[in-house]
Amino acid sequence: MKESITFGDLTCAPGEKIQGYMTFADTGIKSPMTLINGTEEGKTLLLTTGIHGGEYPSIEGVIELAGELKPEDIHGALVIFHPVNVDGFLERVSGIYPGSGENLNRQYPGDPNGTIGQKFAYALTNDVIKKCDFMIDTHGGDLHETLPPYVYYPGVGNPEVAELSRQAALAVHARYMVRSQCDSNAYHMCNHFGIPSMLMEMGGRGLWTREEVEAYKFNVKNVMRYVGLLEGEVILPENPAHVITNAAYIDAEVSGCWYPMVKLEEKVKKGQLLGVIKDFFGNVLEEVYAEFDALILFYTTSLAIKAGDPIITYGI
Repeated sequence: MKESITFGDLTCAPGEKIQGYMTFADTGIKSPMTLINGTEEGKTLLLTTGIHGGEYPSIEGVIELAGELKPEDIHGALVIFHPVNVDGFLERVSGIYPGSGENLNRQYPGDPNGTIGQKFAYALTNDVIKKCDFMIDTHGGDLHETLPPYVYYPGVGNPEVAELSRQAALAVHARYMVRSQCDSNAYHMCNHFGIPSMLMEMGGRGLWTREEVEAYKFNVKNVMRYVGLLEGEVILPENPAHVITNAAYIDAEVSGCWYPMVKLEEKVKKGQLLGVIKDFFGNVLEEVYAEFDALILFYTTSLAIKAGDPIITYGI
């Protein structure tokens, strides 16, 4: 017999849909959550958005899905956070939780006695992720970032689980599929616990369009069909995504003015100058060169840059 599901203070019986908020430990982070418990047995899928508050196409897409999906649609259960970082969304800040200045997606596995971000990561991991069978984490270019549509799958940790994630990512209609080597974010934690996962990216520059929102909704529902939560045939893309297995994520070493010298999706050669950071007198403080032949996947669009901020990503 199918059982109820409980996350935070919300309990959802089979055939029910419940909406409310979940507070993560003593962090002050309180996130809107939708629980949908189908009447049929199946997997529990975690769908998150808005860990970064300025990634609008994914946030609006998941908000709409939380409103549209019904218990009779679901085989298994669906746990949705929309958005995770409400304060970052409302304050219109890029990449961080304003209560602590931390990037909430770089704090894993977390620490129950650590910073606000570490406490949040620990709570999400232990109170939510470990109770699920699959995770889709949705993102996009933040307020001052631009990128093409792509999907990440974990490339470190359990190789068998990583392969399951890769196979599921084939259902995403995107231009690129990236095997990520990062090991400090939410979807990579899933891999260590035997839970397949992925991170979708689309949009940027603080903008959103109906086309992007609908594309996000289509991709999420297509993966849900692959996992078995929704009925229907998985629609594979006519043109499979270009696979990126080696990527470089470059952060600024100094603060100043950032001048990218390449375009999105441009092919670059090893040793090519990708951009420079100058001071307010026009003096060059840092030069960024490609370490290998690659394709530009992301760059920061703002003139202002702080040391430690991401500035450009390229891969092959």
